[in-house]
Amino acid sequence: MNYQLCKDVMRNDARRKAFNELADKTFQLSFENWYQDGYWEETNMPYTLFDGKKAVANVSANRMELIWQGKKCNYIQLGTVMTDVSYRNQGLSRLLMDEIMKDWETQCDAIFLFANKRVLDFYPKFGFKREKQYRYSTRVDKAPGLRRKMDMSCLQDREMLKKYYLKSNPFSNLQVVNNYSVLMFYCSSFMKDSVYYIPQCDAVVIGEQEGSVFHCFEIFCDGGKNLNDMIRLAAPEGINEVILGFTPKDGLSYKIKPVDDSDNALFVLKSKENIFEGQELIFPEIFHT
Repeated sequence: MNYQLCKDVMRNDARRKAFNELADKTFQLSFENWYQDGYWEETNMPYTLFDGKKAVANVSANRMELIWQGKKCNYIQLGTVMTDVSYRNQGLSRLLMDEIMKDWETQCDAIFLFANKRVLDFYPKFGFKREKQYRYSTRVDKAPGLRRKMDMSCLQDREMLKKYYLKSNPFSNLQVVNNYSVLMFYCSSFMKDSVYYIPQCDAVVIGEQEGSVFHCFEIFCDGGKNLNDMIRLAAPEGINEVILGFTPKDGLSYKIKPVDDSDNALFVLKSKENIFEGQELIFPEIFHT
């Protein structure tokens, strides 16, 4: 078949509609509201194959600026890898991967992705190496204090979230910066009910409660504060354990264990920088694409 490759699908209404139809069929997911609300940025670059007007395969390259131990890094995260069922086993994902590597392998410090269990044998063929991640957790006694659930349908609260995101997470050893776009992909949809303002410490916290466990994905605030004090204030009532969705700068008081990645494995391109090798890191979970 004669396929057409589009690298600018988001700007074209008809092609974006076809892209969203493929995403809905594959992941029960649409990017349309995120786009219409103005959160899509050029750092998100779908590479989409079309058969006529139908989107049949995609791999997205996402430019990401990371801060690792005070050093700025320019990474590419691959995501939204999908092929229409009727077009599988034709090498379409390989074609898209080859195109992305041609465009970006020499233009960034590293390329990485997260893969589900069905494709763990696929990415090593492109020179990717599987790496372990490590999760940090601690027991916690809830401290008295207020927390306000922020309304992500309210412009004022969205602007407040952006203001605090720009302060960054001062407790994280590996941060994704200047990427409000991906943050709002989560906070305007899946995690719109998980954003809180903590007035006692002037911080915005993104987290979810599951039973007696609080999964704290991010904390955005000014520096000079204590992480454990912040967690005790941010945790909801009834919590006795906190799991971090980021790598703390000081993890000495935390329990560290490998992440169960059987269905969300991290792969890093071997020919590029690999900060995960030999380190007990977790990539910030709210910035997976």
